[in-house]
Amino acid sequence: MKPDLSVEYCGVSFKNPVIVASASPTKDAEYMKRCCQAGAGGLISKTFSPEPLTQKYVSPRFTVLHKKGWPHCFSNYSCEFLATFDTEDWFSEMESAKKVCDEYDTVLVGSISGVSLQNWAELARRMEDIGCPMIELNFGCPHPRDLGYKSGQVLGNDPIAAAEVTKAVVDACSIPVFVKLTGEAVNIVDVAGKCKESGASGFTVINRYSALEVDIETGRPILHSTFSGVGGPWMRPITLKWIAKIAQAHGLPISATNGIFTPEDMIKMFMVGATTAQVCSSLLYGKHQFDQIKLFLDGIEKWMVDHNYRNIDEFRGITLPQIIKWDSLDRDNQAISKVSEDKCIGCGLCPNWCFYDAISIIETPNGRKASINEDRCVGCGLCPSLCPQNAIHMEGPVPIFLGDFS
Repeated sequence: MKPDLSVEYCGVSFKNPVIVASASPTKDAEYMKRCCQAGAGGLISKTFSPEPLTQKYVSPRFTVLHKKGWPHCFSNYSCEFLATFDTEDWFSEMESAKKVCDEYDTVLVGSISGVSLQNWAELARRMEDIGCPMIELNFGCPHPRDLGYKSGQVLGNDPIAAAEVTKAVVDACSIPVFVKLTGEAVNIVDVAGKCKESGASGFTVINRYSALEVDIETGRPILHSTFSGVGGPWMRPITLKWIAKIAQAHGLPISATNGIFTPEDMIKMFMVGATTAQVCSSLLYGKHQFDQIKLFLDGIEKWMVDHNYRNIDEFRGITLPQIIKWDSLDRDNQAISKVSEDKCIGCGLCPNWCFYDAISIIETPNGRKASINEDRCVGCGLCPSLCPQNAIHMEGPVPIFLGDFS
């Protein structure tokens, strides 16, 4: 049976959980149409602010760190700002996008960033007036700063200010309002809690980090010579952590973002409690642009069929009850590493990873091979994790979970 990919997030129905995040792929009505045509369940418009400095971009604004790891593990380092339209032109784009989204049964979410409490409320009302069924408040953008008022991550870092803005927007409209949180906050769980008290219906977890990279020849900050935003596939474990913590603490719906580059990444987000998953880097930095959306959907569907899941709710949150407290960890059962001689090529790397002198390279009738002294091995996991030939595995009295190394 074909699995059901539909989900309900903050009371709004989505035909599938793949959401295009607020970024270049939703920069105007034409590109939002492409999101719809690609099969996205929803899209979040480029964040709009009437602040002129957020509307004019620098050039260049995208680059890649750790390029040798692309496309598997790299950093997208960029300084793209907010929507490039003035207020009236942007809402005209949104009206056009809403018609297309309705045609394709794609949920259009309005994303806003106000310059005052009154402006936040006004923008929210206008998003509701054009028919957006929900609004995302951008408390996570790493760029707006030095403006004389709190915006983006600066706002998301302040639980009280974030709560005030949330309340202003919730009071101004009747549709669900969810908050895009920043990883820069001292305690994201606390910020989420304050926003929940002010009426937030859910959260987007989490935005990119503010970062700095420099040119090695001159010491000048790269791109536009100031702090920029950084994210990428490496962020998945961090995003999973915060989704799990916020899900456990507050119980509100969560939309995952950052660190999602494969269908497997997305499935893990659902396992820790997310309902939808927002994609951006996989479209901007991947190989398929908008066609990546279908690859996500096909991958999720295949995995669900293989694991006999009929819908996403059947496995959403299954990780949460399996997270145990640190003081309850299993400190008694010990595994040890063993060599699969048929795979080992005697490369000699593994002794460098052993800090218990348990590994040596010996001559055998089949050539040089790694040998592990089981009396010295403490089962730390380094050698099986790093072996380039996957020639070392672990055995023990209880199941072992080293990950899939992808």
